[in-house]
Amino acid sequence: MIDLLPILVQATATTRLQLKQWFSRYPAGMPWSVVSDYCIGDVHKGNDVFSFVIVAPHDTTENICEYIAGAAPKDLKNTNKVPLGLVQYLACEVPVTFSVSFVMRRDAALLRNYLSVEAMSALVAGAISFLDDRLSLYQDARDIDYHQSAIKRLSAFKRDLSHKNVNAKLARQIHLVAAMVATLCNMLNQAVSARAIRWISDRDALFERHDAVVSDLAYVYYLTQAIELTTPEQRETQNIGSSLATLRFEIPEKTGKHRFDELIRLPDYLAGTLADLDSETMAVSKEKFDVVLHSVFVNSENNWLIQLQSTDERITARSALFRGWN
Repeated sequence: MIDLLPILVQATATTRLQLKQWFSRYPAGMPWSVVSDYCIGDVHKGNDVFSFVIVAPHDTTENICEYIAGAAPKDLKNTNKVPLGLVQYLACEVPVTFSVSFVMRRDAALLRNYLSVEAMSALVAGAISFLDDRLSLYQDARDIDYHQSAIKRLSAFKRDLSHKNVNAKLARQIHLVAAMVATLCNMLNQAVSARAIRWISDRDALFERHDAVVSDLAYVYYLTQAIELTTPEQRETQNIGSSLATLRFEIPEKTGKHRFDELIRLPDYLAGTLADLDSETMAVSKEKFDVVLHSVFVNSENNWLIQLQSTDERITARSALFRGWN
């Protein structure tokens, strides 16, 4: 349905192996969280970044939030000094987090050369068709209602893409985030056989479009990618396996304090640092970015980058780690 999905699967092959090894101590059937934040369109930065932090079920959400609140009471933009406690949590040798950040040059305009409005419209049409075909598989009224509602939201999104003044940049962001979330969740499925995966995102304009249609698109891409990863026999019967984790989307409130504000600080520090990084000189503009870069990313086993580029015809991606010398 979307060329980006198999490209992301291929680019994250090594990352998936490391993820499985990193979290090998956790039993199957546990609930996991994926927390995301973004740094996009900042004219003072060279990169657009989508950062995702997988948080293991090593403690309750309340206790984790309480720890982060005490260790890092401010986000990266509002502090001049990187809190040691937050760095230690992201770089902890005990496997509690694992991050994947998708990085692209800001002048690529969110892969504008590849994700044209026409291409995105075709992708949404494919998503609608996919959900419509799956309706017959469900008997529970709640499942049927969700799929019918998702089709309506995606149809509204498709109509929006046909408008002359469509916000193409936001539409590309929606597609990219949906594909990235789907990839991360399928990575977790393969690595830890999760029972449920909760996606927690920072408040962003992409959630305000058509009742958070980004979550519907992420769900479609999640299933599409999962089906491609199954055996031909399972695919033929449309049985993607009982071990596939249930997705839960935590839609952020439109106003007021984000109820998971503390968790959001984890990807916030990563996205802000990588957006500032000069990929040619490997230099950053402020000391706080340098602290995060060298304390979290350099010589890390659990903090990965996926670099994305595009032309008119294709998207390329590769995984990377920062290596340094003492």
